[in-house]
Amino acid sequence: MKESTEAATPEAVPSMETIDETGESTTTTNTEEEINQLIQQLQDKLIEEDKRHDNALVYYNQRVQEEKERHTKQHRVLEAQLLQAIAQQEGSAADSDYWLSNRKIPKKEPPKKPSKQEKALIRARVKKAYTASKKK
Repeated sequence: MKESTEAATPEAVPSMETIDETGESTTTTNTEEEINQLIQQLQDKLIEEDKRHDNALVYYNQRVQEEKERHTKQHRVLEAQLLQAIAQQEGSAADSDYWLSNRKIPKKEPPKKPSKQEKALIRARVKKAYTASKKK
């Protein structure tokens, strides 16, 4: 019980500090200055970021344009080589015209079905070849 009475004594209670009201007004002014400095720093960073972004866009747009030009040039070279190869190849003129005019090649006509007489002739030839191979 002795310990509880000692805690209630005025020596154990912390003393109240006095508040300097003049210091608060300077703190408020300092805080406003700090806020203004922070705002200025953020505005500067924002401007720097915009410049960096614009420069990056200019760089990448230039690179894209260069790549498009390189692709177009390479495509033309390869197309010319293809035309030369087609011209050298033993092929029909229609195939090489396709690459020049860039049109679809017309589909070939489907083979016509043989008539009854042609079928009979084919059967006779096959039968004759079959019997000839059996004799050997």
